[in-house]
Amino acid sequence: MNVRSSFHALVLGSALLLLALPSAVLAAEVRNGTAAVVAPGETLDDDLFTSGQTVTVAGHVTGDVYATGQTVVVTGTVDGDLIAAAQQVVVDGTVNGNVRAAGAVITVNGHVGHNVSGLAQQVNLSSSGRVDGSLLAAGETISVFGPVGRGLTIGGGTLQLGGPVGGKAIVWAQNLSLGPSTRIAGDLEYYSERQVALPSGTVAGEVQYHLVEREQRQPPLLNGLFDFGGLVWLFGCAILGALVIVFAPRASARAVELGRQQPLPTFRLGLLALCAAPLATILIAVTLVGIPLAFALASLYWLGLLLAWPALGLVVGTELARLVRRGEPLPVLGALVIGLILLHLVTHVPFVGGLVAFLGLAFGLGLIIQSVRRWRRPSESFRAAVPVAVPA
Repeated sequence: MNVRSSFHALVLGSALLLLALPSAVLAAEVRNGTAAVVAPGETLDDDLFTSGQTVTVAGHVTGDVYATGQTVVVTGTVDGDLIAAAQQVVVDGTVNGNVRAAGAVITVNGHVGHNVSGLAQQVNLSSSGRVDGSLLAAGETISVFGPVGRGLTIGGGTLQLGGPVGGKAIVWAQNLSLGPSTRIAGDLEYYSERQVALPSGTVAGEVQYHLVEREQRQPPLLNGLFDFGGLVWLFGCAILGALVIVFAPRASARAVELGRQQPLPTFRLGLLALCAAPLATILIAVTLVGIPLAFALASLYWLGLLLAWPALGLVVGTELARLVRRGEPLPVLGALVIGLILLHLVTHVPFVGGLVAFLGLAFGLGLIIQSVRRWRRPSESFRAAVPVAVPA
């Protein structure tokens, strides 16, 4: 499968987050803004739901903290759990409950009373940090130099382990290194491409090593242009797009007109929804009451992504027909097929195909969102006719 297929797993955008959270949120403290702050010396006797470019908890929160933004920093004390999704999540203070975080970089320099679950490009537990419970982490680079009270389960590209672990360690890593201060009180079970030399006394229990062999794959013909999965996706999009054109012709016309009249706003809206989707889904799903809601929103987002590519193909084919067939109208179904074939060719160009797929999917998702917004405002005049053929 090519890069485009990976985008099918993204889920609903964070613009819906505050609207989608359960009614229990209304009873909690909600703080938004460019800089959302719990000031030093301030005590908040409630749960906190907050979002902003920078979220700082420097005071005392007796409940849970749900935070999303570019940077989330805890320098104070959180008695409950910290659930955060941000580009950078930093715990310099104390979280007496659990830390569940997702982002680009997660760093624990302070004290976590229970467990840490992290999904990020980098997950760091510094030598000044401490986790009393267990550590569950997945990322490209993971560094564990502080003490972990119980066991750890880690999957990543590179793992540096340099602190004491109170229980069993299960590791999947391409590169594994253990420092001289590493002490594992339980067993060590690790999966890697090469075996690691363990100094005497590093592991108190048993050591189980599983060799991971990297498969040597032949490069696909023409960068996967004729792969079965890609062709199925192409024909599936054509069938789905044709069904939408037949049963929802006005929606198809709206998508074409939006692609021509408002390309930049449509692209910005789609890009926001596409990139922010995982953060919103994680924040909604981590609460027990939010799991059904997250599942429903994820299903809607999947539907939006499935419709996004045919919508983009229709817009591309329509504009191409206007440029090439001047004076000769082209049936709208023909424009759809031509647009999808052109996209299929371009997205399989080496090096640039993945970028084109990402940007195109964002634009197509924006078309779907904008079309739904237009549909929900019937009072707004819309001059697009029902598409039968692409006019000259």
